[in-house]
Amino acid sequence: MTTQTTKTATIQDELAQAQAAYDSALAKLLKACADFNEGSGKQYAELMQRHADLRGKIAAHEAAAEAATLEFKQLLAAANFEKTKAVKEALFKKNDALAIAEELREALADSERTTLSLRASASRAAQTYANAHDAAYGAYARLEAYKALAESEEALTRAMALMTHASEPTGIDRQADDPRAYRMKFIWQRLSAVAMERPEAQQRPEVEALGPLELGAFAGRAFLTPVKVMQLQRAEATATA
Repeated sequence: MTTQTTKTATIQDELAQAQAAYDSALAKLLKACADFNEGSGKQYAELMQRHADLRGKIAAHEAAAEAATLEFKQLLAAANFEKTKAVKEALFKKNDALAIAEELREALADSERTTLSLRASASRAAQTYANAHDAAYGAYARLEAYKALAESEEALTRAMALMTHASEPTGIDRQADDPRAYRMKFIWQRLSAVAMERPEAQQRPEVEALGPLELGAFAGRAFLTPVKVMQLQRAEATATA
């Protein structure tokens, strides 16, 4: 009776498949990156910058109004509470600064009321981008593994094959479910131990081809879940009711 064994695919075939998978993942990453950085992510970042600028202007006019109020009170007292030209000018400066600050607050509030839909869209694009970056990194790591195997597979597998015949004098290997695998496992253990000592195992390195994952307002992967979007929509509806 002849025992048939399944022939393992050649390492070159698997390397080619890993290369194709990496190329595909990289293409998806580049698209997701462009969709985020040139689409809704860019629009949301610009809107957040506009809001920050408005808040800065509001703070500046409020500070100006506070200074003008103090000046108005001092001039009014110095004029024995008469409406002199200097007093009227100080009063105008105070009222002008307060009026502008109020207009800016209304503009900011109007803009903030239309932010959620763009924020949700940008969040989805950011999450797609992050997922694509993770997938591309995984494909890159697997490709590197296959490259390493392609270089060392013959020597390693020969050593492992020899070990299947090297039974331990203690006979402990015979107690294993798979004695042959037990005899060669120290090779894997050795490689794993050294791998965990490498700097790449301590901190994930950046891959130049993938670029850094820059999520802007969604740094830390603070994405909006569908439930969170619904909660924010209800809160906005309640606030404007």
